[in-house]
Amino acid sequence: MPTSVFIQSQKEFESVAEYLNGLDAFSIDTEFDNNHYAYGFTLCLIQIATSERCFLIDPFEVKDMSSLWRILENPDIEKVLHDCGEDMRLFYLHDCFPKNIFDTSVAVKLLNYERIGLGSVLDEVLGIAFSKQKQQSNWLKRPLVPKQLEYAANDVIHLLALRDALTEQLKEQNRWEWFCQSQEFLERKNFAPKIKDTFLSTKQQKEFGPFDQYVLNELYRFRDQQAKRIGKPVYQVITEGVIQDVYHNPNLLIDWANLKGVHYKIQRPLIVTQIKEVINNATAVAEKLGLLHEKQTLTGQQRNELNWSNTRLNTLRNDVFVPIKRQIEQQHGLLLTPYLLSNEMINILLTEDAKLSDICPLFQQQIIKEAAVAIGVDISAFY
Repeated sequence: MPTSVFIQSQKEFESVAEYLNGLDAFSIDTEFDNNHYAYGFTLCLIQIATSERCFLIDPFEVKDMSSLWRILENPDIEKVLHDCGEDMRLFYLHDCFPKNIFDTSVAVKLLNYERIGLGSVLDEVLGIAFSKQKQQSNWLKRPLVPKQLEYAANDVIHLLALRDALTEQLKEQNRWEWFCQSQEFLERKNFAPKIKDTFLSTKQQKEFGPFDQYVLNELYRFRDQQAKRIGKPVYQVITEGVIQDVYHNPNLLIDWANLKGVHYKIQRPLIVTQIKEVINNATAVAEKLGLLHEKQTLTGQQRNELNWSNTRLNTLRNDVFVPIKRQIEQQHGLLLTPYLLSNEMINILLTEDAKLSDICPLFQQQIIKEAAVAIGVDISAFY
């Protein structure tokens, strides 16, 4: 079992980086806070393990992580992770674009494992069980307690052994090439955060008319700015209920300092003035744009066209893609099928947001085409 070392100085970190740079592979994981205890997506801990050593790196003490970012980008060193999506998003936020990734969660999906969480996989593949009690910890808080560090270390110390076991299984089941294609696609995938074009939820966009949407969106934008300024998650700064109440009844701002659901750091007269300005400015713009207060309703013709479109899409789904999914289930297993042809992918193909030729990795295209040929379904319209 690798010995864990808590790294809390730049000097120690640079020594670790020099050591890692001479390796062929290591495992890595991160702990973070994603707008739960603080504003933003915050890296709180990095765990790295080799067959002999485990390093728990504190990014709050190690200010310059550039040595590690360059190692992660080195294609000659393999990095083993489990379910790397959030980790990759964090790395991208730090202008780090990792290469040579081995994601064990992708391997277990390709191998038809029913349970794909790390704890379950380690138990099933290696017979190793460990506690997940600290998974919901506040990783921003210092000092980190021994149980947290133990939990963090457990997330990486077995990954190299897991990689070896899964590699053997993938090759035995002739799915190694599938896995390699999946990892190549993972390296090319863009994990950069998407530009936010609205602060309203899908439900709110359906609930309010265009005029109210515009003004409320500006209020939510203001809330986000205040949350960033004081370093708190938005739900702790101003609740949604308060935003909507103030919008519909601005007189509530008179008692702003006593409203429940408002963080004490923004219970100031200046904030009240700024909120009034946001409402007035947004209202003026919405009026100038001619936005309607009423929710937009479909005309009879639009409703008929929508119904016809939905009927057509449902017919295509049931006549084309449902039979293909069943064929893939018979050929490759029930648990693997959603990974090869997900409902989301079907919707994208049906709405022509993408073609079958756009699907990656390439083996997924081939499996879908082979299944269609096997049952005599023509999918040329989706190429």
